[in-house]
Amino acid sequence: MDTETRRQLLADIASFYFVEKKTQAEIALISGYSRSAISRILTEAEDLGIIEIKIKYPLLREKELERRLQKEFSLETAYVINSGLSDYSHNINLVGRLGASYFQNNIFDGMVIGIGWGSSLYELVNALPFLHKSNIKVVQVIGASGGKSDTRVDGPDLAALLASKLSASHKFLHSPLFMDSEAACKSLKDQQQIKTTLELGYLSDIVLLGIGTIDVDRLYSSIFRSGLISEQEVKSIKAQGGVANFCGVILDENGIVLDIELNRRTMAVDIQRLRLNGCKLIGIAAGSQKSQAINAVLKGNWLDILFTDSSAVLPILQ
Repeated sequence: MDTETRRQLLADIASFYFVEKKTQAEIALISGYSRSAISRILTEAEDLGIIEIKIKYPLLREKELERRLQKEFSLETAYVINSGLSDYSHNINLVGRLGASYFQNNIFDGMVIGIGWGSSLYELVNALPFLHKSNIKVVQVIGASGGKSDTRVDGPDLAALLASKLSASHKFLHSPLFMDSEAACKSLKDQQQIKTTLELGYLSDIVLLGIGTIDVDRLYSSIFRSGLISEQEVKSIKAQGGVANFCGVILDENGIVLDIELNRRTMAVDIQRLRLNGCKLIGIAAGSQKSQAINAVLKGNWLDILFTDSSAVLPILQ
C-alpha cells in the first residue's frame, strides 16, 4: 500500500470512529481489519497528525481572587482563571483565551494599541478572531528580541499578527530591546523613525504587555530566552534586586524601576510617561513562577487590568 493510500485508510478509520461514533468492533466488521488493528490504526493516525484532538477547557474564573486583587491593588479589574492541575503551557493558553475575549469586546474603531511581546501575550493575540475594524493603529512599544527566540512570540511579528487580526496598520520599533550603551540608546531614540514610533506609542489607548521574570529559565524569562542577556547578566540583575521585566525595564520587588545600567540602555516607551498619559495598561502572565514578578508590577501600580491564573495569584494574596 503506497503512502497516500495508507493515509486515506487512516483518515477513513478515524472518521468512522470520531465522526460517525462507531465502535472499534463495528469498524472492524466494516473494514475487514481486526479490532486490535483498528486500535493501532487510530494510534498511527494520531501520530501522523491526521487526527488532531483539541480539548476546549471552560474558562472558570476565580471571582473572589479577582475581587481581592482589584481591591488590594486598586485595579480597574482583574481576571483570574482557575488553573487546576494544568501545566504552564495550558495555563497561558487559558489566560490568553480569556484576554482575547475581553479584548475583542473592548476594541473600537480609531484606537491606537501598543503591544510588547512574550508567550502569554502571544496566546492572547493568537486566540483573537479576525475582526473588521476601521482606522486602528498597532504599535510595537518595546524593542525586538534577540536571535535565539521565535519572533512570532518574542518580537515584531506579534505586532503584525495583531494588526492582521484587526485589519489595522502597524508600526515596528526597529531596534533591539537593549542597546550596547546608554549613549547609543539615546542617539537612536533621537532618530526620526524611532522617535515617531515611540511618540505613537505614547498615544496608545491600550497597551498590552507581558510580565517577565528575571531568571535563568527559557520558559518563564523572555529576555533570557531571546538571548538578550546572558546567564551571568541575569544573575547580576538579580543580585541588584531585579525581580520583574515589564515594558522592557527591570523592576525591584516593590515595582520600582531599578537605577541600573541596563535600564538606561533599554529601547522602549517610558512606562512612567505611559502612566501620565492615561494609557490603559493591561498585563498578562500565568504560573506560580511568575508570582513574584506579577506582585512587583502590582505593587508599583503599573497596571489597570491584569489577566492571570490562580496558581500565580495565591502566593500574592496569602
